[in-house]
Amino acid sequence: MTNLEKKFRNLLFLVNLAIISGFIYGLAKSIINIFSNRYIHYKMYNLIYFDLTYFISKYVLLFIITSIIIFILVIICKLVVNQFKLSNFGTGKRFTILITSILFITISTTTAYIYYPEIIGFLKSNSSTKWLGNFSISHNQTYTIFIQASIIFAAAFLTLITDIVWPAIFKYPKHLIYSILYTRKVIYFGLGLFGFLILLNLSTIIYRGINTPTGPNVILISIDTLRADHLGSYGYERNTSPNIDKLAEEGVLFENAISQAPWTFPSMTSMHTSLYSSQMGTKKLSVKMSDNFLTLAEYMKNNFYNTIAVVSHLIVSKVYGFSQGFNTFNQEHIAQVDELSSEIITQQAVEYISQNKGNKFFLWVHYFDPHHNFINHTEYDYDDGYSGTLPDNLDIRDLNKITSSLNEHDIEYVKNIYDEEISYTDKHIGELIDSISNLGLSNDTVIVLTADHGEEFMERSRFGHGKNVYNELIRIPLIIYNPYKQEQRIEENVETISIPKTILELSGIDSGSFGGENLLALDQSNIENYIHSEGSWSMGTHKLREAIVLDQFKLIKNIRSQTFELYDLRSDPNEKIDLFNTEQINIKSKQNELMSKLSKHQKQRLGELQKVELSKEDIKHLKALGYIQ
Repeated sequence: MTNLEKKFRNLLFLVNLAIISGFIYGLAKSIINIFSNRYIHYKMYNLIYFDLTYFISKYVLLFIITSIIIFILVIICKLVVNQFKLSNFGTGKRFTILITSILFITISTTTAYIYYPEIIGFLKSNSSTKWLGNFSISHNQTYTIFIQASIIFAAAFLTLITDIVWPAIFKYPKHLIYSILYTRKVIYFGLGLFGFLILLNLSTIIYRGINTPTGPNVILISIDTLRADHLGSYGYERNTSPNIDKLAEEGVLFENAISQAPWTFPSMTSMHTSLYSSQMGTKKLSVKMSDNFLTLAEYMKNNFYNTIAVVSHLIVSKVYGFSQGFNTFNQEHIAQVDELSSEIITQQAVEYISQNKGNKFFLWVHYFDPHHNFINHTEYDYDDGYSGTLPDNLDIRDLNKITSSLNEHDIEYVKNIYDEEISYTDKHIGELIDSISNLGLSNDTVIVLTADHGEEFMERSRFGHGKNVYNELIRIPLIIYNPYKQEQRIEENVETISIPKTILELSGIDSGSFGGENLLALDQSNIENYIHSEGSWSMGTHKLREAIVLDQFKLIKNIRSQTFELYDLRSDPNEKIDLFNTEQINIKSKQNELMSKLSKHQKQRLGELQKVELSKEDIKHLKALGYIQ
């Protein structure tokens, strides 16, 4: 056997050993993922099939690439030994191991420099390594720690190999090692697994090809901090939203859509799972949306839709569990507190639509810009004539410190800047909607446009959101454009937890265990239609509230004080006149009915809480947004 043939045989052996190792590791990862997401419980058999193929293919490929790199490094080391006649430096084998160790340090530290957030997240996610992950304070510190750890590991590796493993293999149970890693056996078994993997991927491609979804494309647009009553289609006097209004004219507008929470995290978890935050435990930022809960994206993916997300807010990112079920999850443009993101978010979304126009897709796009800070957009100039002292860039935290000194003109100015943010976002939503038309997809695409919550403008002596459950926070826009249904306006109270069921049934998919109701097939004769919203907040818990709405009546419970408020939304839409202590018989009867229903609404948590692991940058970002102190 020539030297070249020997090298080729060694490479073939190493690659096939990598195939076997990658297959076993990928299989283990897929099994863990399947059980942690409860896919068998939910009968998500297609997802099980897809995950097996994805994880095994991913790690086999990764292990093959790693094995080839190791082989090349060994060849380079041997060439160095021969070129510089260093074979007497201990032994040629020991020198090769030394050079390999140095290269290992270089590669690992470079990897740490590029992927340090993922590495720290992995360390923190395991109880045995969490202490190491907590040492990370900054990028540079993480890098330094990793360099030191790599050097220590390389030294230990060198000692172990040269003094223990190498003698053990070549002096003692040599026949045992060779019998396990016999070259021909490894090559044959590795090639067999690789052939099986090729068949597995081909079968997946064919299976997807013969199971093309028959429903329309679906685009879910969620807009952060958007009040319904600041849109023209909901009666606002200013033309803040011409593109959203046009969508409303062509679609179905829900005049009384209620969010399940007055801030982003619990609201959006409910929107994606059809569960209340009390059922999921998603009432504070120290936890994430658990893998135990089935999401809309997972259901769409299980039914052969290509699932894509483009998000701009940390709270709806991977770290909080929102990537479940998405083939593509783009969070590259998460906006800082004083940044604008609508333009790039739209560009990314349009690019994905263009790439997938030949396939059925479910696309979720989350816009952030109406969220504070409120930034002045001079092209709209809604604040024309303001001569007060407030700046162009409005920080809600700063405003709440000076509420007692603000006059009506100051408050109106804040609303004007907020309206400019809405118009700026609406402009880019218009570009997204136009792209659908330009690509010829308008007649085969359902668009659901909504918000996570609204915003307070001193209605209750403060700015912002999160603590209250009055209409300025929980009444949100909800518009569904369905090319097969005529435009209409629906007055009935509806909940955002009904969005998944509506999308699934529009797509011709059995909605399974999802709660709520199909919003486009409402039974207008329903006598009882109770709507719930659960106030929850990671700070200021002494003011927690929850609400229940039936027809025009709304009952609010102040959880800590165990007191109640009652409003007639038809005669008092701004919720200023508390009727709870009224003696009118008809109101008292409705009050008692709502109190009884609210007490029965208490939901038992359905799964275990999963703690969120935030980096230092994540914590800094949330502090800047005012979510944590």
